[in-house]
Amino acid sequence: MPEDLAADTIRALEGIVEASNALPEHTVELLRVSLGQARAAKAAGHDQEAITIAAQALQTAQNASEDR
Repeated sequence: MPEDLAADTIRALEGIVEASNALPEHTVELLRVSLGQARAAKAAGHDQEAITIAAQALQTAQNASEDR
């Protein structure tokens, strides 16, 4: 089975959103919106866009957790 980087990146973002209770609420909301956008891009067949959105959101989550 070929690797699906878009799906893997979205799953990583889903995990962060589910475990984001230590992040500020505005950051969690941003992550949720990004997750929805990444899922929509993936569903539309725009894998690279989905990867970009999810990866940027993951970076935002990492930066927010480092700032705490």
